[in-house]
Amino acid sequence: MYVCICNDVKEKQIKAAIAAGIDTLDGLKDTLDVATCCGCCEPMVNDYLDEHHARLDVLAYAV
Repeated sequence: MYVCICNDVKEKQIKAAIAAGIDTLDGLKDTLDVATCCGCCEPMVNDYLDEHHARLDVLAYAV
């Protein structure tokens, strides 16, 4: 699924970048150019980042 139509970025690319350790909006902007044009995709990108950070929090409490 396309998340950033302006820069041709798909959900899969964003999730792969996050899994590779790029877990900030600025990092994703620098790496994938998401949310650098019209900005309509920024809320969805932030949702992916929030999900990632929530999973990390759960793992931290499980230890």
